[in-house]
Formats: sequence, C-alpha cells, structure tokens
Amino acid sequence: MKRSPIIALAALLAAFALPAQAKVSAAEAAKLGKELTPMGAEAAGNAAGTIPAWDGGLPQNPMPRGSNPYTADKPLYTITAKNVEQYKDQLTEGHRQLFKTFPSSYKMLVYPTRRSASYPAWFYEATKRNATTVELNNNGYGFCCTTQGYPFPIPKNGTEVMWNHILRYNTKGFRGFLNMAATNADGSYVVERDYLELSFVYNNPKTTADTLKGMNVYALTKVVSPPNKAGEAHLLHVPLDRIKDQTGVWVYNNSVGRARRIGEVGYDNPLFDGLMTHDQIDMFNGPLDRYTIKLLGKKEMIIPYNSYKLYDPAVKYKDIVGKGHINQDLARYELHRVWVIEAEVKAGFAHRYKKRTFYLDEDSWIVHAQDIYDERNQFWRTAESHSIAFANVPVVVNGVQVHYDLQSRRYVATNLTNEEKKLIEYDWEESPGYFSPATLKKFATTSQK
Repeated sequence: MKRSPIIALAALLAAFALPAQAKVSAAEAAKLGKELTPMGAEAAGNAAGTIPAWDGGLPQNPMPRGSNPYTADKPLYTITAKNVEQYKDQLTEGHRQLFKTFPSSYKMLVYPTRRSASYPAWFYEATKRNATTVELNNNGYGFCCTTQGYPFPIPKNGTEVMWNHILRYNTKGFRGFLNMAATNADGSYVVERDYLELSFVYNNPKTTADTLKGMNVYALTKVVSPPNKAGEAHLLHVPLDRIKDQTGVWVYNNSVGRARRIGEVGYDNPLFDGLMTHDQIDMFNGPLDRYTIKLLGKKEMIIPYNSYKLYDPAVKYKDIVGKGHINQDLARYELHRVWVIEAEVKAGFAHRYKKRTFYLDEDSWIVHAQDIYDERNQFWRTAESHSIAFANVPVVVNGVQVHYDLQSRRYVATNLTNEEKKLIEYDWEESPGYFSPATLKKFATTSQK
C-alpha cells in the first residue's frame, strides 16, 4: 500500500513518539538466570503465594508429546457470571465480556499455576547475550544485532515486548496438518484442514550474521479441505523488518496451473469467514507500523495456560466446539504475571481494529489474550491462546487459539490437531532454496499423508 505524503509525515512524527531505546546495563543483564529467569521473567513467586517461583519449567523428558503432566491437578475455583465481580481485576476485558454475553453457559476453571515454560540451554545463552547488544532500528520496525534468542529479555518499551512474541522460539521449523473450525451463532461449524511447512531462519542455532540475510521464516501452506476451499497454496518469504524489506508472497491455484507473485496479504485482510484478520495469525504477527505501541506495565491476571485437554486425541472437534464458545470444561486457566500492551491505530493509517490490548505471559512472551475495539471504539472481539509446553522438544506452543466476535456471537477455533493421525513434526527444516515458486507448484499438487 502506497502512503500519501500526509501518511508518511504521520509515520515520521509517530517515530519520535517511540520510547527511548535505552540500553540494558551489564548490571541489569547479570540478573538473567538469577533474580530473573533466563527468559527475563521474575524468577520469584508472588507475595500471596498464588504464583510459584520458576524452577526451570518442565524438564526435558521422553514422554509422548502433548501428554498432560498435570493430570492430578484439580480446579482451585470456578468463575461464573454469578461470582465474576470477585475476580474482575484479574480478568481481561474480553473475558468479562464473554461472561456478559453468555451468562448461563460461560465459565472459567482456574487451576494451580504451573510455570511450565522451558527452552534449550543454547537459547537461554543467546537471550542473555542479547540483553546488552540488541537495539531497535528503523523506528522500531526492525532491530540489530542478533540471530537467536529473545531479542529483548529486559524490555524498555512495548515495541520490544511485542518483538519477543513475534520472534520467540519455535524450533528450527515444523510441518504437519492444522484444523480450523469456524462457527455460526447456532453452534454449527465447518472445519478447514490445512497443511503447512515452515522453516525458521531466526532462532535456527546454525544461523549466523552472514546467513541471516534479514529473514525470519519461509513457509508453504495449502488448504486440503473442505473441497470448495481446497486447491490453493501459498509460498511466503517473511523478512524480519517487514517495512524495510518486502514480504514475498506467491499463490498457486489448480484452475490457473501456475505460481504467480502477488502483493502482501496481511494487516486487516479477513480470514475464516471474516472472523479474524491476517495479522491475528499466531495471535499477532505484525508488522508494527500501523499502531502506536504502549507498555502499560505488568499485572497478575488469569489467562489460558497448560490446556492439555484441548490437545488430547481422545477429544474430538465436536467435543470442543459449542454454541457461542468452546467447551470450557476442556479449558484450563491459571494466574500468571503478564505484560500489558496497548496498541492504537496511528493518525493517517487504517485498520479495522482501532485499538487492541495484548496480554503476554512473562515466561514465554506469548500473547495469551487480546481485546479488540472497532472503529467506533466499541468492544468487538477477543482472542485467547491455550498454550502448552512440549517437554520432549522442548518448546512452548502457541497452539489452540479461539477468536471470538461478540457482536455476531460467532468464533473460530484454530490449530486443532486432535483428530490427526500424525502430530506436528518439530525441528523440521529445509534450505531457503527449497521455498521457491517451482516447489510451490509441486507442493500444491502433491498429496501429503
């Protein structure tokens, strides 16, 4: 999208509003692995004892991926519309609105807090190095100088916090099938099954300053079913700085029979019957240029966490998807410390979401919840991420996500894998040369099993 001189001026003025990029001192960085965890979270528990100290997270072990290490846990309490006021200060606006919209059926089962997040040792070491060396550049749309780790383990502003979410560890790459269930107000739904292959450049332990080449991830995606949506595939070359460097997007359609390059599909372009936008994939994937990002601080809040039941192969999609909201008996909520970020559209820019509030878990930097307001500044949508830790990888997965439209009373549940015979294969990778338009055609026309 070309910018008018007025928009360009607005962007320039907004750059001056970006908080100062003060470097983290050596003394501050020395807290990592001590007062702070290797990821930058507070290592200690809270004063009330309701949030425990981080003890290293789930230890790496050979248990089957997705196995629930907390099967013995019982809910501490259940929040319903009758007692929600008692907990309102620890709930997002989105969760409060869900209670208001579905007072007779919506509930939250709150379990003991388990700080399960853990990552490879080399990732911790890279993160600690970043604390004193990495800085934002290009008005916060990019940064320098690292190839692995959380770039800002001790953030000084909201932009740095959001970069930690976008560039968290997802292994070298992954491939497999994911399913999305878009629902109607009456509870009926249609499942879309997609196949993906992603290979990360940033956070690959083999990547160096010379081989990074400003890239974040390469991806191939295609719709497998239902039949009326199947047949289209995409190739993506996603840079780190998506304002300085153009995202490469190619599409292949069986009816055309060739791959062609198209303009970037992102920002507020609609997905899944319009129930979410492209930049809501992964809860938020950027770019950051249309919003003013503010860090509001850190707060203890009840968020989805360790929701292993939503990944259980014994649970079918029909058991998860319900009228108005997912089956809350399968969802697990815990009290965690979160970073609270407010994003508001800049003057001269357009986005169907005028304002968004993001809630990022301090241990994983994942956006676990977000509140969304429309162009009239009215509350519109909310989304939540039911993350789990795969101890045998190890990695924390921003997996099952639920995106609610409370005005239409519809929602879409994404990244469902329960009914797949094969789970996602992590630490899969291919070279950049694999992700080419020629590969896209073969990828689109080959049946994966």
